[in-house]
Amino acid sequence: MKAFISICLSFLLLFSTVGVAKTTHWCMGHEMESVVGFGEKHLDCGMEMPAEQENSGDASADPDSCCKNTTQHLQVDDDFQVSQLDFQLNPIFILPFVQVFVVGFDFFAVNALHFPAESSPDPPKRDFQLLYQTFLI
Repeated sequence: MKAFISICLSFLLLFSTVGVAKTTHWCMGHEMESVVGFGEKHLDCGMEMPAEQENSGDASADPDSCCKNTTQHLQVDDDFQVSQLDFQLNPIFILPFVQVFVVGFDFFAVNALHFPAESSPDPPKRDFQLLYQTFLI
């Protein structure tokens, strides 16, 4: 299992440093197709691309009528640096960790408290009305 995870992480590191290119084909102002790969690709929607017109002042030419490909290159600029981790266990942390996870103290075990169904409070030991001399008229 450790070998599989390390291989997956090494491939993730490899593909993140190589870089990726996203090529998008735009036809008449709408996105028709997108491809993600390692390099720039030529995409085509099947329509004939119009030839470049020599007179740019033509009012009938629609600027969104031609097809075009746009490419975005995504690459990480940072170089990977291997760093060593210095980890020291704190003795104050070890005791609760062992008590909870090794011994198996269960926090979620709830002991149900049973109350009798017909319980009433104890009668008062003193008569408070006489003690404080408060009477309802």
